[in-house]
Amino acid sequence: MLRSKTLASLPCGVAAILTLLPGLGGCGGDESTPAPPAPPPVTRFEPAGCGFAVAPRPEYTDVSVGSTEVGATPNVRRVRLGLGGNVGRGAEARVDPSRSAGFAWQTDQGTKVSEVQWGSSPDPATWPVENRTSGYTWNTPPGQINPQGEARMHEAYVCGLTPDTTYYYRVGGGPAGKEVWSEVHSFKTTPSDPGAGVTIAVSGDSRGQHNNAWRLIQRRVMAEAVDLHLFSGDVLDLATDQGEWERWIDAAWKDDGGGLLTLGQVLMLPAHGNHENHSALFFGNFVMPQDLTRFPKYTELFFSVDVGPVHVVVIDDAWIVNPTDDPEFTAAFEPWLREDLKAANDNRAEVPWIVTVQHHSAYSSSNHGNDTNVLRGRAFLGPIYDEYHVDLALAGHDHNYERTKPLTTGAGGVPTVQQSFADGTVYLVCAGAGAEPYAAAVSDFTELSRDYKEGGALGFYGILKATKAALTLEAHELRVDATDPVFDTLTITK
Repeated sequence: MLRSKTLASLPCGVAAILTLLPGLGGCGGDESTPAPPAPPPVTRFEPAGCGFAVAPRPEYTDVSVGSTEVGATPNVRRVRLGLGGNVGRGAEARVDPSRSAGFAWQTDQGTKVSEVQWGSSPDPATWPVENRTSGYTWNTPPGQINPQGEARMHEAYVCGLTPDTTYYYRVGGGPAGKEVWSEVHSFKTTPSDPGAGVTIAVSGDSRGQHNNAWRLIQRRVMAEAVDLHLFSGDVLDLATDQGEWERWIDAAWKDDGGGLLTLGQVLMLPAHGNHENHSALFFGNFVMPQDLTRFPKYTELFFSVDVGPVHVVVIDDAWIVNPTDDPEFTAAFEPWLREDLKAANDNRAEVPWIVTVQHHSAYSSSNHGNDTNVLRGRAFLGPIYDEYHVDLALAGHDHNYERTKPLTTGAGGVPTVQQSFADGTVYLVCAGAGAEPYAAAVSDFTELSRDYKEGGALGFYGILKATKAALTLEAHELRVDATDPVFDTLTITK
């Protein structure tokens, strides 16, 4: 049985509630002077002013909240932007990138202080003293492949922000006179007004990081000044290799010359890919919504957000395409998805577009298009997307580009081509952010297909622009000289 204990005072005015396991810890020394009991392990943390809770995963060790410890060589690094919140449509503190943000970073083992400080100008001296709050810290496992040793990770959350506003922040902290901080980063909260236009980057399958493609795409994303980056999964080849994670993070955090890139400045929402394999390192290296009340077993796997005129749904489809790996998942996930999409469909007058992102595309003509598990995912998700009319379904898995005609999915996963975007869903594979290329192919449902096996392209990415009147995606070739020609344009209008 669990019991809760409130910590009345934490650094920087933080109010946090920790759920503690009783009856643990022991005594040392002789019977007359027993040593104090070891502190119970932290199993829950509620960020101040946010209304939601986060929990360390079972694989994490040495979890700490409220510490002021600063190590000998703190090395505050690999700062990344994320998001927290509950995932139900009517839930208190529902995930909202227009009003909140999450932050993660890495330090040496001796640094356990976990604070974020923020303001409206690049100069920390101008930031209000109350704009400082604490998160929590833990050790992520060393990994099963090429172990790098435990990694000291930190997370913190800020809520109550103003939509469509640029903020500056730094992470680190510590007692007065011993503070250590990262560089100052900046980010912009997303618009909450559906009448505001938004720009969204689309990419996927960075595994391998061939030809420096992953870093090059981060440069393009920065140049486009996007509001959001949607990533369709398969970050790495080996998700249990923390060293590979750090190379991937470093390529997106800073450029060759040390200038800041996207990772700490542009909100990226990643879908889980088959190469992630639900590794503790995947969850330890991203900051994603956790709904401990409704879905304690499936935190950080699915959620949705409204970004201006677009309703974005991020899905981990691993246990949909391979249900025997977790037979309980579908029963929890399907009602959530239907509830979410129904509410979004009913809200079309305000937020007109529904876009999903997952890893396994329901429709593809390349290497994985006829895989049994992919067809299983199509048969499950296709009719749901039809019922609530998803406008655009983004995915990866096949390392190329393919756009379908508007489709509906019949019994057994049989596709029917529709003549109007109003009557079907467009399925889009836009992958190749570092993975080796797959050959393009076509089917009866294909509108356009392309690969990057020759011709000078290093991969593909998309730029999605949305207003209440139109949803437009431009597909770009990634090229060393940054010319990045547009080779396909999709426009859906109301």
